[in-house]
Amino acid sequence: MAHSPVKFAARLLSAIALPAALVFAAPSVTAQDSYGIAATVNDDVITTWDLQQRVFFMVLSSGVKPDEDSFRRMQIQALRGLVDERLQMQEAEKFDLEIAPEEVDQSLVRLAQGNNLSLEDLAGRMSQAGVSLDTLRDQVRAELAWQRIVNGRFGRRIRVSDTQIDETIRRLSANAGKPSYLVSEIYIEATEDIGGMDGAMEGARAMIIQFNKGAPFTALARQFSSAASSAKGGDVGWTREGELRAEINAVLPTMEKGKISDPIPVPGGVYVVVLRDKRQSESESVYKIKQVRVATDNDAAKGAAETAIRSLATTSVTCDSLDDSADAIDGASVVDMGEVKSSAVGGPVLKILEETEVGSLSDPISAPNGVMALMVCDLKVQGAGIPTRDEVEDRITEQQIAQSSKRYLRDIRRGATIESR
Repeated sequence: MAHSPVKFAARLLSAIALPAALVFAAPSVTAQDSYGIAATVNDDVITTWDLQQRVFFMVLSSGVKPDEDSFRRMQIQALRGLVDERLQMQEAEKFDLEIAPEEVDQSLVRLAQGNNLSLEDLAGRMSQAGVSLDTLRDQVRAELAWQRIVNGRFGRRIRVSDTQIDETIRRLSANAGKPSYLVSEIYIEATEDIGGMDGAMEGARAMIIQFNKGAPFTALARQFSSAASSAKGGDVGWTREGELRAEINAVLPTMEKGKISDPIPVPGGVYVVVLRDKRQSESESVYKIKQVRVATDNDAAKGAAETAIRSLATTSVTCDSLDDSADAIDGASVVDMGEVKSSAVGGPVLKILEETEVGSLSDPISAPNGVMALMVCDLKVQGAGIPTRDEVEDRITEQQIAQSSKRYLRDIRRGATIESR
């Protein structure tokens, strides 16, 4: 699985107006020897020079013009990033893993080219803002090393089953007729060092303010988001209604194109999302359905029919055997409804179909003069937009590697001796 080698690559601004609070702007590189210790990570030292350089790079690459509060958040984020990089490089040393200078340079060249710059131009702009190219070089080296460790440690262990792929395709197919949204996200994790959920909410509000002042969302995401999508500037891509987590799904239909959401609290943190575009789906689900219907004339008979249908659903009944199996229920009949498009059924029925797996019988549905249930015999999608099995497998693999990477770094951090000054 290929991953972006430089998650923090961003559009570099030609000029940054730094606030008066940054009185140490554009320091001399030769002055770094006079700086003190900001933190220690096991046996490694992070100097106040390192921290200052990282903060300046965050200002340069994100386009944020920090006030006192946002500058404080940048310092916290910068220090956390530096600590993580030290831990990652210490882990690389355990595996005798070295990243060649030529490999780092190649990544820097690609980063510069992505911003329509030469490496010399990139270094020059950083120097004008008082940032050494070594700050960027250290980030690149740590990320390349960490990706290699994570892919080597977890990549071969991850096995995506056919059941996982089938379930994902089924879910995507069920949502095929719904609107699609082009979404970008920032996730602020509610860690102790930022003050838990209160700090995460404060950080999310700061992202909204900076975005509304003109800061590029992609740059904010690369520098501040804890989501795996930060590697792509927060880009989630096109997603159909109902595919993201419930808290975000509830917000998207109410948003206007180009707007940013209010903070969206979830367990463990806070999201903000931008709706970049919206379109009606060009595809829709087509269900092949059979209906079981039991005629009843009183409540007691209706209750008995519901019990009988639930019992039938627990057996190994199939679409082929449904007619014979339903004969055991008094008053039951089976109707082959053929293929039904999602656009041709009402909301409540469509919801039942979406929640019923292929080859399964739905829960009993109360109907006039009886009870019925629907069996989904097949599900396919007409139109474009549904990924192939290989694409689904790649997506699941990437998600699992990202989760493993996050847990791995968290465990290393818990076992480390980290002291801030």
